[in-house]
Amino acid sequence: MEEIKKRTEVINGFLAGECNAMYVQTTAESVSLQIRKILELIALASLAANQSEYAKHRRHFYKDWNAKRILETLKKVNPKFYPTPNRQVVDQESDKVVSLEEITSGFLTENEFITLFNNCNEILHADNPFSRTQNPQAFLASVPAWMEQIRILLNHHTIQLIDEDKQLWVMMKAKSDGKAHVYEFERIPAD
Repeated sequence: MEEIKKRTEVINGFLAGECNAMYVQTTAESVSLQIRKILELIALASLAANQSEYAKHRRHFYKDWNAKRILETLKKVNPKFYPTPNRQVVDQESDKVVSLEEITSGFLTENEFITLFNNCNEILHADNPFSRTQNPQAFLASVPAWMEQIRILLNHHTIQLIDEDKQLWVMMKAKSDGKAHVYEFERIPAD
């Protein structure tokens, strides 16, 4: 998750003009590469959370890198694998988290993940003279909205593990140290 934050910082630098790759096309390619790596990291984090079951479906899972294929396999292993964005509801008096509120819109959905992954691939590959041409300006113009959707998805999210009684809670920026933290929660049976 910390690597995602660094790659986001690089993207923001390109968009703000703080760094560049000299030309619009190469800047779009550089930004696209960072986004694609972010998507791969999201997919690999979900793979890590479901590693033992995933390995049963993909013998050479340690070689997997294609985010789209990882998601397709994860869906077979654990249909609830995709991160669920939420926000913490904090008690005003105790300053403690009392519940989670699911975010229902504005985040990068699983289908949009695939669309964005494919968009990045189109920018990264050379134009085929017999197909439609790329539009690097349009791609760069779309990046802030895509990055906001990724931010909403990841800022605070849960990942449902295969065991229905276990979840991972992930915070991208903890108040205590500004770093990403992951906590495993397990349902306690009622007495």
